[in-house]
Amino acid sequence: MNLIKLKRWFYRKLYKENFDAFNWEIDLNKPVKEHCFVVFDTETTGTDLKRAKVLSIGAFRLRGLTLKFSDTLNLKLNISMDTLESIKVHGITPEDLKEGISPKEACERFLEFSRGCILVGYFVDIDIAVMRNLIKDACNGAFYPYHLDVIDLLEKDQIPTLEELTKRLNLPTSNLHDALEDAYMTSLIFIKLIKRFQNHKVKELPLKA
Repeated sequence: MNLIKLKRWFYRKLYKENFDAFNWEIDLNKPVKEHCFVVFDTETTGTDLKRAKVLSIGAFRLRGLTLKFSDTLNLKLNISMDTLESIKVHGITPEDLKEGISPKEACERFLEFSRGCILVGYFVDIDIAVMRNLIKDACNGAFYPYHLDVIDLLEKDQIPTLEELTKRLNLPTSNLHDALEDAYMTSLIFIKLIKRFQNHKVKELPLKA
């Protein structure tokens, strides 16, 4: 039993039905080019992962390693903001969130959009951690999905910023830094980096769970 299978066995024993209801199995023997990936990004109220709340979620669902603008998720949450940190970082104000959806609806819509896919992000463990908090608090669920960090597809000589990486790969850059735009940029990077693995089996990727 490899480490990922062992972790998922442990989580299933620990959380029982709360694990099975909020996570899904994938076909690890499926070719990468045939699998579904959801590339996502979040914006939060701060950098303390234990206290940070999700303000917005942006995601693109890739099938056949193809990006379609019609296959996206763009959510803002209607929550109270007790910190100015997110305004400084993201430019999101309490006024922006008034028309947002409830945390419970955001949890449900994200899970529905992502189910069956591998989650992908840039420093994705941060986004997984805040989504785990959201799903626990709003939907009473335990969230430990299969996920992949685009950083793990790079040579380990250095870790660039998202903007540095887009320039290095000759991809278009953007001055916008909301969750959907960052998810879009991460999708372009992921598609370019994953091409060399497209005929490999999913289990050959540096997956986490």
